Amino acid sequence: MMKKLVLVFIGCLLVAGVANAAITKLFLCDGSGDMVGDVGAVVYGGGIPIGDLAPGTWSIALNDSGWPTEAGARWDHIWNTFYEPNYSSGDPSVWTATFDTPLLPTRPVLYLEHSGVGSMSGIADMRFQVIDWDNDREVDPDECDGGELSGMVIIIEDGTGDYSDLCGTGSYQGDYIRDCDTHADAVTFWMDLLLDECGMATEPASWGAIKALYQ
Repeated sequence: MMKKLVLVFIGCLLVAGVANAAITKLFLCDGSGDMVGDVGAVVYGGGIPIGDLAPGTWSIALNDSGWPTEAGARWDHIWNTFYEPNYSSGDPSVWTATFDTPLLPTRPVLYLEHSGVGSMSGIADMRFQVIDWDNDREVDPDECDGGELSGMVIIIEDGTGDYSDLCGTGSYQGDYIRDCDTHADAVTFWMDLLLDECGMATEPASWGAIKALYQ
C-alpha cells in the first residue's frame, strides 16, 4: 500500500508540473562586500549585467549584530566563528564558512531588481570556501586571496511588477577575490531561480529540508 501511495503522489507532482510549467531565470551577478569594514550594515551587492534579469541589481544583507566593531577583533570573530570550526581535511583541505542562522541572528536577506520590469525579495545563505593548498591549517598569503562562493536561495516572494505573482527557490555558484589586508571581497556568481505562480510554488519549509533538495 505504501508503494502505491508514493507512486500516486509522484504521479500527481508530474501532472502538476506539466499543467503549471515553472519558469527558470539564470543570470550573472557581480559586485562586492566587506564584512570587516561595513559595521552595522554588511551588504553584498552590485549589478546584473547578463542573463534573464539583466540589466538589474542584487543585494544580500547580513545581520552582524554582536560582532566586534574593531577591524582586527572583528575578523578574528568571523574566522573563529564561521571558518575555523568548519575545516575539512583532504587534498587539498578546505575551510567552509556558511553565513546563515543559527550563527547569524537572522537569515541573510536577498533582493533582486530587474530594471524597469520588477523586483523580488527573499532569503539566502552565503558560503565562502578558503582552500588550504598545503594542508597545514594555516592561511598562507596565496590562500587568503580568493576561493569559491556559493549559496542557496531558500525562498523568493514579495515580487513586484512582472514578478508580483511569482515565488520559488534557487541556488548560486561563483567565486570571490579577497583583499588580504582589508578582507573586502569582489564577487561574481551565476544565480539560477525556479519560479512559479505563488499558489503553485514550493511551500515554505525548514532550512534543513530545502538544503536536502539541493544536495
